[in-house]
Amino acid sequence: MKFSSIIAPLALASSVTATAIRNRDWSDWQNCLSQTQAETIVNQYASILTHSDPTTANATAQALLDVNYTEISDSILSLEGQPLGTATFVGKDTYITGVLESPPVTGINTLEIDVANCNKILWYWKFTGIGSEEYEIKGFNLFTITPAGQINQTNLEFNSIAWALDTGYQVIFPTSTTVT
Repeated sequence: MKFSSIIAPLALASSVTATAIRNRDWSDWQNCLSQTQAETIVNQYASILTHSDPTTANATAQALLDVNYTEISDSILSLEGQPLGTATFVGKDTYITGVLESPPVTGINTLEIDVANCNKILWYWKFTGIGSEEYEIKGFNLFTITPAGQINQTNLEFNSIAWALDTGYQVIFPTSTTVT
């Protein structure tokens, strides 16, 4: 009796686990990104943001980004006062020009880099050199990588209120605590 009361939950748990795992296609796992490849891609991307040498940063970006590169970030759109849910950059050249014409990002600290689903990289970061540097800015980039090893899409989100405060935005708190 005790044996069956232990086995039944285990059998149920293993069938649920097997169902969840079956949804993944591991048939092409040999072509998945390695941890070393993911770290190299993130380091190259970070060097574009810091662009201490714009010529080198441009060359790195030209090699690293797919021609159809797209960046999506509601964090950036909210800072710009733009409608959420649209792309912040479409096209490699538009992105490169935008980054290289902006001040360099300093104080980039990588907190974690993970490979996800064979062709994606999750980069968890902290920037300590933004504006007044009063607030810590943490965020995530989810990179989609092409078979050629280039970044095709970046989904980027971060604590944009901290960024805003560090760069001089005025944050006006509501006068009422009642949600309408």
